[in-house]
Amino acid sequence: MKRNTLGIILFILYFIQYFFELKLDFLEQLQLDQSYKRWSGLFLFSLILAQWFLSIKRLSKSQSSISIAFYIDIHKWIGIFLPLAFYIHSTEIGYAILLLLSIVFFINVAMAFINTKDWLEKYPQYFNAWLIFHIFLSVFVLFISIVHIWQVFFYS
Repeated sequence: MKRNTLGIILFILYFIQYFFELKLDFLEQLQLDQSYKRWSGLFLFSLILAQWFLSIKRLSKSQSSISIAFYIDIHKWIGIFLPLAFYIHSTEIGYAILLLLSIVFFINVAMAFINTKDWLEKYPQYFNAWLIFHIFLSVFVLFISIVHIWQVFFYS
């Protein structure tokens, strides 16, 4: 199974469980616990921060092409499992700021699946626009995630 296929399957499964209300009772019960929500949120946020770390690390001029390829590969693997991490944290998309965060998060994840080697070879003229939009959405996800974390701890 190709890496992208696995990511797309996890992505689609999240929305199938959401729209058809296919819930796991034990997970729903866990997600009602504030301690669980905070730890699973920390895990999800850690993956988002790791994506940023890997992206910034590969821009370093001292990196060899092998290490840059390694960072890109790890970045892609983490991206594949982000829908699963989101599911572990919350089976719901939420409302208000959480709805906005969820939508932008999932659009960004979906966009990442477009960035395959084959697609870039076929349409290289779109790469810069794709990259700018992906980075913009990533900044937005990071910012709204920080706002969400602040709200969780400020209002508890």
